[in-house]
Amino acid sequence: MNKYKNFKDDALTADWLRDNGMNHRTFDTIKLNVVRAQRMAHKLLSQHREFLSVKQLYSLVEFEKNCCNRRTRDRITDASCFSVMNINTSVIRKMAEKKRKIKKKN
Repeated sequence: MNKYKNFKDDALTADWLRDNGMNHRTFDTIKLNVVRAQRMAHKLLSQHREFLSVKQLYSLVEFEKNCCNRRTRDRITDASCFSVMNINTSVIRKMAEKKRKIKKKN
């Protein structure tokens, strides 16, 4: 019974990680900032693409491409992770501004 529950839990965890753009096999070996930035980049590219400029879009696609390969993922610096996090912050601000404008009209 317990083995089956663990098997189901592992499958659910793998599904959640895949939905957030990560690999369950390499999740525990990646640096924390890379994991955070990878999750943010995946969310921005899949849900908030309309708020991104062309330059931001290009940098996020390149970051995700670098996260796919182990060798390039190990070379990702904290500076590139922070740039993804800054893009995420700017998109959140744009969304809040849009929400305020809609509220103001009503």
